[in-house]
Amino acid sequence: MLWLDLETRSQCNLITSGLMAYAIDPSTEIICMSYAFNDDDIKTWFAEDEKPFPADVISYIENGGIITAHNAQFERYLFDYVVANDYGFKPPQLTQWHCSSARAMAHGIPASLGDICKAMQIPLQKQTEGKRLIRDYCAPAFKTEWCDDDRNLMQEYCEMDVATMRQFCSCLRELTPSEWEQYHATERMNSRGVPIDLPFVKAALNYSVEVKADVDGKIIKLTDGDVRNARARKARDAWLMPLLTEKQRKLLIVNKNGVEKTSLDKEHQNYLLACDDLHPKAEKLLMLLADAGGSASSKFKAMSNKQVDSRVYNSMVFSGAGATGRFSSRDTQFQNMVRNVFKDPEPLINDVLNNRPIDNPADSLGRLTRSAITSSEGLTYSDYSQIEARVLPWLANSSEAEKTLDIFRDGRDLYSENAVGMFGLRDISEVTKDLRQSAKTATLACGFAGGFRALLSMAKIYGLTMSEEDARDNVAKWRAANSWAEPLWYGLKDAGHDAVKYPKQVMTHGRISFLYDGADWLWLMLPSGRCLSYFKPKFELVTYPWGDEGYELTFLWGSGRPKAGEKWPRQTVSPITFVQHATQAAAADIMRETIVRADKACLKTLFSVHDELIVEGSCFDALHNIMEITPEWAKGLPIDAETQEATRYGK
Repeated sequence: MLWLDLETRSQCNLITSGLMAYAIDPSTEIICMSYAFNDDDIKTWFAEDEKPFPADVISYIENGGIITAHNAQFERYLFDYVVANDYGFKPPQLTQWHCSSARAMAHGIPASLGDICKAMQIPLQKQTEGKRLIRDYCAPAFKTEWCDDDRNLMQEYCEMDVATMRQFCSCLRELTPSEWEQYHATERMNSRGVPIDLPFVKAALNYSVEVKADVDGKIIKLTDGDVRNARARKARDAWLMPLLTEKQRKLLIVNKNGVEKTSLDKEHQNYLLACDDLHPKAEKLLMLLADAGGSASSKFKAMSNKQVDSRVYNSMVFSGAGATGRFSSRDTQFQNMVRNVFKDPEPLINDVLNNRPIDNPADSLGRLTRSAITSSEGLTYSDYSQIEARVLPWLANSSEAEKTLDIFRDGRDLYSENAVGMFGLRDISEVTKDLRQSAKTATLACGFAGGFRALLSMAKIYGLTMSEEDARDNVAKWRAANSWAEPLWYGLKDAGHDAVKYPKQVMTHGRISFLYDGADWLWLMLPSGRCLSYFKPKFELVTYPWGDEGYELTFLWGSGRPKAGEKWPRQTVSPITFVQHATQAAAADIMRETIVRADKACLKTLFSVHDELIVEGSCFDALHNIMEITPEWAKGLPIDAETQEATRYGK
């Protein structure tokens, strides 16, 4: 194993312009490289010394050796576009690169070196002078001469990164060959880039800036200057709340970890706008917020700033979504684009290009973000139908769960069938639109052990009025109609508990197994063979949302953030935890394997959004057939995909 870290400098701003633009910029150059083979001493080479590039590194690369770097995408691009060109050798193959950050995220721990050390309590830490050194010698307008002892400090900084990476990786399992294959397929997507309509993106960005400025002026006038702009949340709430009735304020209450809070996000603003008796001034403010709100402008800005030749690179993060191994997205955030697209976006796109007024600009621009992704070769995109609703009962591996799976196998409607079971109907012919909607809401809210609060929140999303009593009643009815669910929730929780109580013994429930190594890691093995990881599990006294105390299993919460001066936070295992993680992770495994198959079939995969894969080119049959392949490990799981072709990305 070769461990290495590069320090570089450029007049191109890496943060604002993106890695591709940074790597190809003529001003980008290497300052130094620290490296080590296996557990050998760390060496550092400085480009300014005008010595040949280290021959042992070149020989190792040419012989196909594996290279590990933290956020290896950066080192890979710099080797491809700078190092190999400047020093005259063939750069490493993509498959030679391993990423220690990807390994960390695959273990459910943070991605950055500093956070990994804090979370895992590793004594090696990033050097305190690091930020200053990067600012002075790496960022645009960098210094060209070393000051005082800064060259030695830079060497120490670079070597510390290698030492830290090597240290924490010794505490992690190595990823399996199939996981590295999935990582490399993801990196090929990242290197291919997502094609965008750059003229439209720039026009939409300019349009959104103009709209915000206009809206801010109207808000100042409406509120007599009490609220200065649409982003002034505290002033907004202070001005708005006195105008609301008690009933309207209750619509804004959400429950987070047992604590009731007030939310005025876009969803809850819509609840207020649906009220017939809303104060006229409150209604006016909310409509102005709607005009200025949304994340469309940030997405268009990210597309515009990070594109190179009308393509956006390196948006997908392998295993980036918490403990499950699902993909996440950076910069443009493809994972949370508005799904409610226009059937024919071209007229609105033309209006934006020509700076003509459009109705509901913030909402309309949000609905056009997907349409900004386009290719002259065409796009083909396919998504799995209700994949988590299928995986969830399949994991139970019980006769009762098979009845739910038969609904999918027979092509019947899950929500109507649940309505029959929940409301004591004779057959599906008695299911009304309202009953189906109630059953749908309960199915979406209750699958991961959600209670009446989860159902009330889901009902709000679908515009349903529901009392707490009705919500409790519907939860009980859904659980009775899906008798496989509670045994799965509590069975997985108990199996995880038992694994920690009895180290090095495998505990199984349904299609999920647990094993605790007795020291650092609790493993949850998925049907695919991939393991989810829980660091430092232990039983400890916790306070429940309702105020009581009890002993529960906890583990380090990799996605959390510690408060100043505190240790890294821990998460309590509830009936939701393991079933949600296992379901989402098993669904992710299906997509991960699909991406690899599509990659091997030479399809131009671009990115994935949860259960959807987007490919450049017209390849309906090829993509659809690949999507509907059931993995060998998922025998009995009914899979169905919906595939579309278009010039622009839609839904």
